[in-house]
Amino acid sequence: MTGTVELDQDGTHLLIRFPYREDLVAMVKDLSGRRWDPKQKVWRVPAKNVAEVYDQCSRHLFTFGPEIASLLAGTLAIPDIKKAPKAAPEQGKLALPTINALADQTPNEAGPSSAPTALSISQLNTRVRDCLRDTFADAFWITGEIVDYDKSAGREHRFFQLAEKAPRAQRPKAIVEVALFGRTADALLPKLAQGEPPLTLRDGLEIRALVKVDFYPASGRFQVIVQDIDPSFTLGKLALTKEQILRDLLKMGLAEQNRLLGLPVPALRIGVLTSPDADGWNDFRRHLEESRCGFDITIFPIKVQGTDLKPTLLKGLNWFAKRESQFDVLCVMRGGGSRTDLAWFDDQDIAVAVAKHPLKLIVGIGHQRDQSVLDAIAHSEKTPTAVAEFLVRGIESAREDVQERGVRLADAVADLLANEKNRLRELTHSITRATTERVHAANRRLANAGRDLANQTTLRLSHERSGLRQTAMRLTHSSLRMCERKNTALQQCETRRRLLDPVRVLQRGFAIVRQDNGQIAPSVTRITPKQSLRVQFRDGHANVNVDAIEPNPPADAQANLTPDS
Repeated sequence: MTGTVELDQDGTHLLIRFPYREDLVAMVKDLSGRRWDPKQKVWRVPAKNVAEVYDQCSRHLFTFGPEIASLLAGTLAIPDIKKAPKAAPEQGKLALPTINALADQTPNEAGPSSAPTALSISQLNTRVRDCLRDTFADAFWITGEIVDYDKSAGREHRFFQLAEKAPRAQRPKAIVEVALFGRTADALLPKLAQGEPPLTLRDGLEIRALVKVDFYPASGRFQVIVQDIDPSFTLGKLALTKEQILRDLLKMGLAEQNRLLGLPVPALRIGVLTSPDADGWNDFRRHLEESRCGFDITIFPIKVQGTDLKPTLLKGLNWFAKRESQFDVLCVMRGGGSRTDLAWFDDQDIAVAVAKHPLKLIVGIGHQRDQSVLDAIAHSEKTPTAVAEFLVRGIESAREDVQERGVRLADAVADLLANEKNRLRELTHSITRATTERVHAANRRLANAGRDLANQTTLRLSHERSGLRQTAMRLTHSSLRMCERKNTALQQCETRRRLLDPVRVLQRGFAIVRQDNGQIAPSVTRITPKQSLRVQFRDGHANVNVDAIEPNPPADAQANLTPDS
């Protein structure tokens, strides 16, 4: 929107407003009867020149109030100021004496057939605007938290809100609409970004702004227009937040926990939390690859600013914590930015997760002049490239240390080998002499032992021969007696065999009962009625059929039977 053209509350002048532009100022100065109103900061043109104003301003895409179309169509008359003088309104109050007077009139006073006089919506809004401008004529400072600024980022004019929030309250206590017009933004935002330290506006940031009150009659919208921002207020708030988080970590005993973790040597398995689209990540990876140190790099993508930074960073920290055995060190990095961009890292939940993390963290956020909470509780380097250089220096230092230790070890081993060689030569001579002496002594002892052994062997053999002869005689007598006993036992077995032979049993009058399958029936319980049996006698066989079976009574029952029973 270039500017607006509206009808003044008295209906006699057109009010032209627009952000300062030289071409628009030149255009307005060519209008007939134009006049600059320094109090309201508007251009005034007589309403009778509405056709000329519309023709010039429409070429620059001005927005016209609804009453302008009525003036052009002739349906709205321009009042004569000389016939209807108007009293000046009291400062800071709505000037509505004419309306009130008309409302109090009776029908006879207003005319026999006229209706009560009423304001149009545009007239009402215009008077409200003028009242606000009179009450808040000068710019003043307000403080509040930025809301919905990111939605208008990149646009010429920024429209957002400032909110007043009570401590620990979920909803704002009050909000106000804010406008930051393009011309002011073009001058103010670069100045903030180039400050020391730099500052970038974003949602959630608390600012102190110099504003003027504005009320747009066409839509009835109340807002404040930003003219300046105090960066020291916002930076002071950020510093207080950082200090509070560090004090809380100190109370919990976590301020130095991660910083005191040792760095593995060599640290080759590198975990990284950063944005894969950031230039800092590309510089970090290229520097490690050019070092040819054999780094194994694993990146977990996160957001490095904005509201998505916290959830993605916490998720990445948790992911690496569950896999701590697979990594030597964890790096959190982003490129440079303003102090407000880096303030997203100043969060207590993030700080606690970093302090308690099982892996040693190396932080490369921003530049040397930018210090976040993470820089204070973990190992800090200036930039992602500095983090890569630190890791490479660690490997090169370890390599140089190994090489130096190798040289010292080689010298020590050479000296030790030389000493051991001399000692071995001396030991060889000593062993040769001692061995020769011991061999001669052993030969002498062996000769003496041989003679003693020969004598002892002769005597021992004589004793052993006598013992063997006696043993042989005892064995002979014992064998004969054993054979006689075995022969007698065999004869007894033969006698029992003959006595127990089934043929002899049959000859004594007994019989053998066999079943159909040829097996002997040892008990009456194995026989069933009507079964065919074969009975063997001493002089032949008989085939019989079983009519009935009469088992003997139990042994205890038989003992109780008497001869008469």
